[in-house]
Amino acid sequence: MRTERGLSAAPTRWSGAQRAWLVLGLLLLVLRLGHVVWHQPLAGFANQFDMLRTTGCLGLVPDIELPPGTATPQAPQPMYKTEAGASSSCLRSTEVAIVAIVLALDSVADQIGVGDASRLSLRMVAMVKALLLLLMVICIQHALRWHPRAALAHAWLAALVLADPFNTLYLASFYTEFAALLSAWAALALLLIWRRRASAPGALALLGWGLLLALLLGSRFAHVALPFVLLFALVWCGHRRGWSARRLAIWPLLLLLPALAMQVHEQSRQPGVRAANTLNSYFGAAVPAASDAEDFVVRSGLPAECASLVHTTWYLQRGRDVVTACPQAMSLSRLRWLSALAVDPAALVRWIGRGVLLSGQWRPSYLGELAGEQFQRLPAGPLGLGLSVADAIARLPYLALLAFWGAPVLAALSLSLRRQRPAAQACVPTSGWAAGLFPLLAVTIVLGWFVSLAGDGYSELARHLHLAANAALASWLLLMAKLVGLLGAGAPPVGVRQRWMIAASAGAVLALVALSYRQGLAYGVLDIPADERWQGQPVAISGWALDPRGISRVECRAPGRAPVSLSLQSYPVLAGIFGSGVGQHGRQFAATVELPESGEFSIVVVPQSGAETVIDRRWMQRSD
Repeated sequence: MRTERGLSAAPTRWSGAQRAWLVLGLLLLVLRLGHVVWHQPLAGFANQFDMLRTTGCLGLVPDIELPPGTATPQAPQPMYKTEAGASSSCLRSTEVAIVAIVLALDSVADQIGVGDASRLSLRMVAMVKALLLLLMVICIQHALRWHPRAALAHAWLAALVLADPFNTLYLASFYTEFAALLSAWAALALLLIWRRRASAPGALALLGWGLLLALLLGSRFAHVALPFVLLFALVWCGHRRGWSARRLAIWPLLLLLPALAMQVHEQSRQPGVRAANTLNSYFGAAVPAASDAEDFVVRSGLPAECASLVHTTWYLQRGRDVVTACPQAMSLSRLRWLSALAVDPAALVRWIGRGVLLSGQWRPSYLGELAGEQFQRLPAGPLGLGLSVADAIARLPYLALLAFWGAPVLAALSLSLRRQRPAAQACVPTSGWAAGLFPLLAVTIVLGWFVSLAGDGYSELARHLHLAANAALASWLLLMAKLVGLLGAGAPPVGVRQRWMIAASAGAVLALVALSYRQGLAYGVLDIPADERWQGQPVAISGWALDPRGISRVECRAPGRAPVSLSLQSYPVLAGIFGSGVGQHGRQFAATVELPESGEFSIVVVPQSGAETVIDRRWMQRSD
């Protein structure tokens, strides 16, 4: 029997049952892809604004009458005009390169009389992306053809995760999520395949892998660290096996470093993006989580008066000019304020815990999915091909969401703890292909959370966690397969020692849950008044709040005055934005209150159990 050149693990013959399961998995992948790509009407995520950063580079605008730079969140637009010219919203990325390829193919089609030279079909974009996805899967399956269990695992992961509508709805769009997922999936798969080799990969292969890493880095600045983590994993493993670490690093870096320089340059061209990220991540998420806002602001290197900007975001500036009120914030070091946050464990728990609260809805109701409709979703369709695990995740309550994100990370730590072996035996193929996958998936989850919270705070957090969500789903599926012994030779069922470690990890998750539930976890928005000025008394106030423990009451508090309980009513819209599991606890609040002539007042959420949370603090001034 032939063996795959370069693989040191002995190839295994396929059984009839294995071949049948492989065909079934690949068939399911194709059917799920086809259901989304060929759906009538066109299916894809609508544009809430971010797509303009791609279309602005390529002169694409929806083929409808709209003012320049207008979002169309109610539904995807099936046709785009191609002659608008580049705009200032352009942010060059891997997604721009993919769409440029589609435009080139469309131009060829126009030359032979197929299509319209002045318009681009969004379905064609989806078709090209789907072909890229299928090509990637075929290449990986070919590389694993002599290793049935690994090939089966990959085929079913692709069918169940990669082809899930919460991923494939990005095909007919210009968001950056598809490019990031495609490049990360391919780079990680190639790294695991090389782990089974008897010899180091050649220069051409390393350059190809470097291109994948560069595409991942170029997809979005938030993913800047992950390619270097994967490169370190290859270099470390290769060094332990006697390969040249310098050679393993140099060839990928030839492409990775220019991609890094391009991303840094692109970010420097968008000062507005940096300002928005600073407001959302620091004043909108980190400062509200701090035990003492003023002390935290000072330890971050800002003047104490900047603490009055707490709860300010790019979308809720409350009439403040942040550049005038706190100009030092525009050059604030993330490393410094993260270090200040790290010395306050309770603040860290609140910072992350509120993020978990907002992380469950991967298909938000404010993005339509069907062209020509109004905020409609892709239906399940025949055989349930349009069903998505995202709908199940959206129903998870807070505790289950915390376990969903935290358990794979802790399990990866447990499953990676093995007896020390000689250096020469480290990273050997007999350790099983899955053994090196769990830690990398865990790192992807942790990095995804870190860069999302530190990058843009709670703004569209669930979408920004897209890559981490895929890593978490893959971890859960592989962990369940490992527990029942489906990962094959070299990856035996979990032993007694590892079972104890998994139990300890579960205990750690429960301890984290208990600690989290004792903190202020509520999140909310004071919509009215929109700024910090008022005319006349009493003042109308209204907004909404969300607390995973249920809301007992919401109060308006001002120094020297008795708290005023606000009227509450259910707010079903939050279930579509944040998921029904946590959204069911959301409430609208409203009242008319007497405010002091000037000074501070706060909106405080009192949960049914646990600590209360200040969701907004204002320093009001009378406007005459």
